[in-house]
Amino acid sequence: MMDILFDILVWVIVFLSVLLLGFWLYLTSERMKEVSRLQKIDRYIEEKQHKWYRYFKGEEPFSDELIPKHKHEIEGIEKIFLVYLKNISSTEIQDKIRDFSNRYLMDHYQRLLDSRKWSRRMNALYRVADFQLYRLVDKYREMEKKKLTHEENFQLLKIYSMFEPDLFIEKIANTMKLSEFEYKKLLTGIDPNTRERLMTCFDQLPPACQYSMIDTIGMIRNMDSIPFLEAQLDHSDAEIRIRSLKALHEIGIIVNLDRYIPFVTSDIWEERLMAAKLLQNVPLKGSLSYLEKLLKDESWLVRTQAALAIEK
Repeated sequence: MMDILFDILVWVIVFLSVLLLGFWLYLTSERMKEVSRLQKIDRYIEEKQHKWYRYFKGEEPFSDELIPKHKHEIEGIEKIFLVYLKNISSTEIQDKIRDFSNRYLMDHYQRLLDSRKWSRRMNALYRVADFQLYRLVDKYREMEKKKLTHEENFQLLKIYSMFEPDLFIEKIANTMKLSEFEYKKLLTGIDPNTRERLMTCFDQLPPACQYSMIDTIGMIRNMDSIPFLEAQLDHSDAEIRIRSLKALHEIGIIVNLDRYIPFVTSDIWEERLMAAKLLQNVPLKGSLSYLEKLLKDESWLVRTQAALAIEK
């Protein structure tokens, strides 16, 4: 009996050893493939980055030599393009990257969008937005027929904001519910025309989107948005009123002082605080009487802000 148990134990040890060896060989093989892939990408970048630079700078015309023939060349091109997009603000370079990508990289990203692996699909969606692959619009619509993750749907929204503004507005108003952070990521990247269209349907937007839109307007400091923000000062939602006051303060221009005076005596301390901040943008001759009233406010923050406005 002991001999049988011993033989079984030996076979188990041998089996596990062979299994571990096979696993180690597999990992080693995969690691070698990955190292080889990265080396090929690095070699491509080293050999072609100067040629790309001269093409982007207009120092030499486009060459067929830049058209990728292998996957590692596409990955090298990705890295080169991303460096330029993140570090150099040039419409001419952006246009060249967009045109090249739509002509020579479209098939590659279309295959990735069909992948069963989530990571590959997401990577493709990121690059689609970075490189502005507008020729794949039909593919994006086709993807929506499948069950997508929240991250994929969000990235598709970003893509629609670039290429399909009508669909973007429809979806952001009626379909997806996002966090304020996500709404801000979308709204900071839209063009002025799309932003104006969203203003016209502001009341149909989800509350989180409304809040984010007001914050975004304040962040970009667009003077043309002052009438829109002032209109929100009559909104029934106090949060919208407060954020609109904050956005107006960030823009820093008071067109009609009388529009803000009622907030000096508001029942909501945050509105009184924002009134004190806004009065900083008014000559002391016109704001002193209101600031003196705020100096007696029950809120320490309001009193402090009023004092700072007088001292400025």
